[in-house]
Amino acid sequence: MEKEVLQKILYKYGFYSLNKEPFLYVKNNEIGISFSFKDPFYGELTRIFLPKSIEEAEDFLAKYSWYKKNGQKYQVHIKLSDYKKENPEIVFEKNNQPYSLEELKRIPEEKVETMSLQKEDKYIRKLKRCLLQLLEIIKEKIKIQEDTYQNLGNLTQKYYTKYNYYENLRKEYYKLKEAHVIKEEQLDPLKDINDELETTAGEIKKIKDRQQLENLILVYTEFIEKLESSESLIKNKYELIRLPLEIDRLNKKIEILENAIKRKKGWFNKKDNVEEELNNVEKESIVNQMVSYEQYKENEQNRVKEKYAMVPDLDKRTIGDFLIEFDNLKIKEPTLEQEEEAKEYTYEETMTELEENFEQRSNEEKKILTFYHSFIRKSLINTHSISKKEVEDFINTIENPNNILIKLKYFKNIDTSDVDKCIESIRKEAEQIKTIKEDCLKGNINVFFKENKVITTQNFLAASTKRILSPSQNNLENDINYIALLKKDTPVYFAPIELTFDLENDDMLIQKENQPFLLIDVQKSSIQNTNSDIIKIVKYQAVKEKKENITVVTDLKRVKIDEYRYVTIERKE
Repeated sequence: MEKEVLQKILYKYGFYSLNKEPFLYVKNNEIGISFSFKDPFYGELTRIFLPKSIEEAEDFLAKYSWYKKNGQKYQVHIKLSDYKKENPEIVFEKNNQPYSLEELKRIPEEKVETMSLQKEDKYIRKLKRCLLQLLEIIKEKIKIQEDTYQNLGNLTQKYYTKYNYYENLRKEYYKLKEAHVIKEEQLDPLKDINDELETTAGEIKKIKDRQQLENLILVYTEFIEKLESSESLIKNKYELIRLPLEIDRLNKKIEILENAIKRKKGWFNKKDNVEEELNNVEKESIVNQMVSYEQYKENEQNRVKEKYAMVPDLDKRTIGDFLIEFDNLKIKEPTLEQEEEAKEYTYEETMTELEENFEQRSNEEKKILTFYHSFIRKSLINTHSISKKEVEDFINTIENPNNILIKLKYFKNIDTSDVDKCIESIRKEAEQIKTIKEDCLKGNINVFFKENKVITTQNFLAASTKRILSPSQNNLENDINYIALLKKDTPVYFAPIELTFDLENDDMLIQKENQPFLLIDVQKSSIQNTNSDIIKIVKYQAVKEKKENITVVTDLKRVKIDEYRYVTIERKE
């Protein structure tokens, strides 16, 4: 292909061989294109493409132009047939599948459709979760009613027994013909609807229409409100408060009558003022201080109304969470249908789950994970190889007045009075990570770390989801770069915050966000080499010259060879 022809094609796609890649490549009789791209595993790579025809040049540049604009957004990558050669075969791929130019152009439309479907699916899942929560709330509210009912039944029985015993004592003392005996009432047992609710839960899991789910949420919420405001429940609750006080009053009266009867039967018939004593008990009883049932009912129903008045302003997906939190109920997390549970989580969904889990951790757990994240790279956690100079530098850093807030938040348990005490307190603080429950990955993700020669059997393996942040386990030169596939359910600790130096102020520490860091518990994980061979990735640098008002690449210079090894890490059986 002639240089002028290829140069026109470059211009056609907006590439002018001036300051930005791609550049025209001219070396001896070879005419081509020099370009760079960011590989998700190996970093930035520079290669050349030597088209054999105008069609090949057009196809490559159209794909490359699309890739420069959209590749990162839609997870499209460039794959090389050989990572040592200057001019390998080049494939544009997504999810390990090669894509033609037409297929690349269709990705945004497919992505919008997929995202819309995923968004709708996620919304429906949240609605189902809310409905299943509401069913559990109904179960709990009915159980509360049943327990209230049962307790009231037992208490009522006790009250009847006490009252009739008291009336018999009155009959004996006052020589009445009949005692005023209360007949025991038989309360009807509440209907057990748990089986019915389980059936309903199964039906809810099959529903896919959002409007139907939203309507059901309103129906069940209204049902729960009626349960809570039902007069029978309020009456039972009121009686549960009143009857113990009534029983206490009866006990005092019974004691007065029993003592009076004993005295009457004794040798000395002492004159008693029993009626006055009984009247005093009646007057002094706490029962008299209770509000009336009508007032109690009104207060309870108003309280329920105030709570449910907030519901219309809530997102329907969160109504269940609101009711659970409001009443501090112990409701288990609902389980959705198996096909939804078995879904494949993407990298983005898995990482979002880790980030959300971190945000839900306690402040103490966040502190411990951030502490570990920030200092494992500095060898301060590994107290066997720590140097006195490192500890002294650390002490000077956190004792700097600029770092007082960081110190109080993250290092209040670190003893900085001398080096040995500091090392011991760091070790002790690091041990706190064992008190934290790990996250279990929802899906597969790739992480990076560096380690000299072999993976050790240390307690934790530090890794990052970003290649440029891949931690080194021992800070030795010529580390092998490991690309680890962390499989679903692998137990990990995740920390996205690192404490690091402010670049503009060396003596000041800052919290740096978006530093995805994972600790993998080696004792709970199985690590296997997926390829025992070390993969060598050659890094080239373009040699550029100015020719005829454009930049031309005249050669590729080999500058570095990186070594990689792939491993798989998964939960031990």
